[in-house]
Amino acid sequence: MAFTHVLVPTDFSEVAQHALHYALEEATLHHAKVTLLHVLPVHTGTDVYFITGFPGTQSHFDPVLGGRLSIPTPPRPTMVLYDHNEEALTQLRDLMPGSFHGVWEVEVAFGPLADTIVRVAHKCDADLIVMGTHKRTGLQHVLLGGAADKVIRLAPCPVLMVRYDAHEVF
Repeated sequence: MAFTHVLVPTDFSEVAQHALHYALEEATLHHAKVTLLHVLPVHTGTDVYFITGFPGTQSHFDPVLGGRLSIPTPPRPTMVLYDHNEEALTQLRDLMPGSFHGVWEVEVAFGPLADTIVRVAHKCDADLIVMGTHKRTGLQHVLLGGAADKVIRLAPCPVLMVRYDAHEVF
């Protein structure tokens, strides 16, 4: 089966990075387009921070005393915006190695993890999803493997689950 579009959801973890390695191998083999996807919670917005420093001084002339006065002025706050969407796009772009010469794009989507991955797979006509997973068994798998299992059940295309063991080395 030849693949034309590989979707790679990532949470920027080592597990996801390991899966990306396999996804790029498949994409290179099939000359397929790669879409790196990061999913943010629905209500993720831009964080706004106001940073203030020490009070400054401003010199004025005192006509009565005939000299300069220093009057403390309140500090001007600096506003810093932290856009989670832009940060995720930058991180996604940084994941793609320079050695990959195929067509690729990045996307950030909002919503419940598994549903959003499936929705994006439909939207971009992905014919392979490559995801990382821990080597979990038993109760750990039941409690922590929900999103991956749901993607496998609902995906419009094959899903390659890449197991990750921290002791594995490329």
